[in-house]
Amino acid sequence: MTNIKTQAIELLQELPDDKVLLVIEILKSLRSLFSQTSEIPVNKEIVSSAMGICHKYANPDLVHLEKEAWGEAMKEKHGNN
Repeated sequence: MTNIKTQAIELLQELPDDKVLLVIEILKSLRSLFSQTSEIPVNKEIVSSAMGICHKYANPDLVHLEKEAWGEAMKEKHGNN
């Protein structure tokens, strides 16, 4: 058994039995999640910043309005024209 698993078991031994049941359910969920991860497509595109992350979906006709869009949306939301 690896050192990390030994540490996990030691932590489990310190918990009350009713709390260990919760941990077991979490571990079961994680196990099923890990078994499904091979089916989930992985995005190979590396993004260094969140800025511009949706650029490929932008409507080119509206890009020039981006700087004013937030202010206009707030005016509409709060009724200040």
